[in-house]
Amino acid sequence: MPENVLASSSTSPSTSPSTAPSAVSSAPPSRHASSDRVTRQTPVSTPVRQRAIDLGDTTITYRHRISPRARRLRFEVRPGNGLEVTTPPGVSVARIEAVMREKTRWITTMLVRYAQPPGSVVAAPLVTGTILPFAGGHLRLVLETPRTGTRTSAVMNEGELRLTIANDAPEVVRSALAAWYRRQGRRVFAERVAYWNTHYCFSFGRIAIRDQKSRWGSCSRQGNLNFNWRLLLAPTSVLDYIVIHELSHLKEGNHSPRFWALVAECCPSYREQRDWLRLHGPELHF
Repeated sequence: MPENVLASSSTSPSTSPSTAPSAVSSAPPSRHASSDRVTRQTPVSTPVRQRAIDLGDTTITYRHRISPRARRLRFEVRPGNGLEVTTPPGVSVARIEAVMREKTRWITTMLVRYAQPPGSVVAAPLVTGTILPFAGGHLRLVLETPRTGTRTSAVMNEGELRLTIANDAPEVVRSALAAWYRRQGRRVFAERVAYWNTHYCFSFGRIAIRDQKSRWGSCSRQGNLNFNWRLLLAPTSVLDYIVIHELSHLKEGNHSPRFWALVAECCPSYREQRDWLRLHGPELHF
């Protein structure tokens, strides 16, 4: 079962997000998404409607899209495009806005964060001296660009990551860093899975490190565990939460109360870690 890259949460129609966390849905890094499960109705084709709601002292406009394929309320904030709410047919505006009031903080935070259109936020430069987060710690980046052509190499030693590359063009540096983080992910995630599985003692298949755009991690039907290397840019507690989340799917292939009880055995603060990902997930990049 996947754990998405960006913000997402869901609750049943009769419970609040704080008391009944459920399935996480996928969303690409250019947006934030949140979902709220509802009972499906008979499919009806309905155009997108523009609506508005007062949340605190702010009037929020949003697009309401009704989709026969939707299984739950889904909230998406896209850079420069504002808020869109997708629902199954038959969900009332009163129900939508009740959920929006529950998610006021999330909605207003994401609207501020993604007020700029895509591409308008300039990434921090990667130069010698840049401090990089890594597996709960930090590394000082040192770039070396020999005059003669050379193969890319990376060496981590005493708090430094010495990266030797053909030139220091931003795309070259980012590509080399991503490749190095992904290689390191094999070791880090193998260690964290082994550590937490001493509690669960579950059997699993292989561990793979991915460069996924829509998931933090997943557990296949064959028991294979997949993790996004970008989690190495997150705090250790967040990385561990995803490891525990996917380990728990080895026994519970859903997001039922039994599943969350398994997660809570090793990560009682999982809600805090999940909230951190919702707010800061898009920042986990170079």
